[in-house]
Amino acid sequence: MELIASRFEPVTLEQIGAFVREGSSLPRRAVAVTFDDGFLDNVQYAAPILQRFGISAAFYLMVSQIDGTDAPWYSRVRNAFTKSKRSTWRHPGQEFAWDLKDEAGRDAAMEIAFGICAPLTGEAQQEAVRKIERELDVEDARPPQRMMMTWGEAKSLRKAGHIVGSHTLTHPNVAHVGDDGEVRREVLESKRCMEERMQEPVTHFSYPHPALHPQWSERTLRATREAGYTTAVTTTKGPNRVGQNPLLLKRINCPRPEHEFLWNLERAFLKA
Repeated sequence: MELIASRFEPVTLEQIGAFVREGSSLPRRAVAVTFDDGFLDNVQYAAPILQRFGISAAFYLMVSQIDGTDAPWYSRVRNAFTKSKRSTWRHPGQEFAWDLKDEAGRDAAMEIAFGICAPLTGEAQQEAVRKIERELDVEDARPPQRMMMTWGEAKSLRKAGHIVGSHTLTHPNVAHVGDDGEVRREVLESKRCMEERMQEPVTHFSYPHPALHPQWSERTLRATREAGYTTAVTTTKGPNRVGQNPLLLKRINCPRPEHEFLWNLERAFLKA
């Protein structure tokens, strides 16, 4: 954040939306900061750092997890593969067993598990996670401490000048959800629930991308438009230009090494 504040121009998602829709002016090296999921550390650690450097960010919440004590489904899957003592894993329908004896094998198997759960929503998603935990002989244990923020903490982010948007109800890859009603529920019901809790309009959305490609489709684009979102961000890498769809905004990831992060930013501006 110090690097962004000193070498770039921090802007908001509202400014980015106005830029791509209407050609509104932006600083030459404009960067918007976003956080997905709604983890507690966003409030504990990120928010004070953002305040220190005068940066307004966007925080996208996995609505079903806010105020909860359980871990998100993808965290449970990762935990199961990390803690399992099994040497192999085979899920029903798979052609062969995955070798779990080394890190590479576990990572490959975990990607398969993410792909199994990613198209699912609600209780079907939870049952798939429980099944994987059983197959790996790992109990569904609640985290030793709270992982996700509360609605009160989400409101505190708004009071501090940040955007708080939707990241669906249960974090599926909505482009791969088979039922149109479930797609609308994840996109629309998450917005309705947030507006009830936050007591204000929610107009910003982030597409979850836990696994599988692509993460959006014409169907999901239609759902975000009908829900009334004004911007939606993807994990497609690259800069955002005047005239592009504000419901398909691109982002770049933030690797841990500072030099890699700086390179990702500079490369995006080279392509702009």
